[in-house]
Amino acid sequence: MSEIMGNSLSNPAGRYANNYISTEELIAGFPSRKKEEKSSKCLVYTLAIFVLMLLIWLILAFVTSRLADPKIELKSARLKHNTNSYSNISTTSSFNVTMLLRITFTNPNFVSFHYGKSTVSMVYENSSESVGSSKLKAGILEAKETKDIKLTVHARFGQKNVLVKPNLSDMLKLRSYAKLSGSLHMLKVFRKTTTIQMSCTINLNFTSFFNQYFQC
Repeated sequence: MSEIMGNSLSNPAGRYANNYISTEELIAGFPSRKKEEKSSKCLVYTLAIFVLMLLIWLILAFVTSRLADPKIELKSARLKHNTNSYSNISTTSSFNVTMLLRITFTNPNFVSFHYGKSTVSMVYENSSESVGSSKLKAGILEAKETKDIKLTVHARFGQKNVLVKPNLSDMLKLRSYAKLSGSLHMLKVFRKTTTIQMSCTINLNFTSFFNQYFQC
């Protein structure tokens, strides 16, 4: 009797032949092909999704690395006409003038550029002494956008006879400088941090109130 039961437990088919097990129990005793196929498909789908996400990440990383830096350029600089003529200012005293600047931001990329606030400074050409500055507000430069910004700089200069050289009639050489930090955004996932700078030499003519020479 014990031998028969042992054989039936180790052999489901034998149990079925000796009427010790039902058909449902016999089927349940064998591995399910459907479960094996379902498990294999889940593994294949998981691997496929992983490879696809990795491929997308590599493509976006490559595109991000190829992005160009935006540009900040000084397009024009001139003096605002003041009530008192420059020629009437004493050669031994300091004086104030108002400078009007036009700056452009250019984004050559197909993604937006988010930049923080900054400052445009005007300094003497051969020194770091600031004569005036103007604030730049934070903003967003959309893809392929060029933004035109007008700034007003209230500048204070030293003695007139020290600033103006004899061979440059009513001419003052200055340098404009700006440093802007921001990041290029792609799909709100990838970011490329960048810093752009502007440094230009300006010869301001106090007779015509425009710049005589301009180089960036």
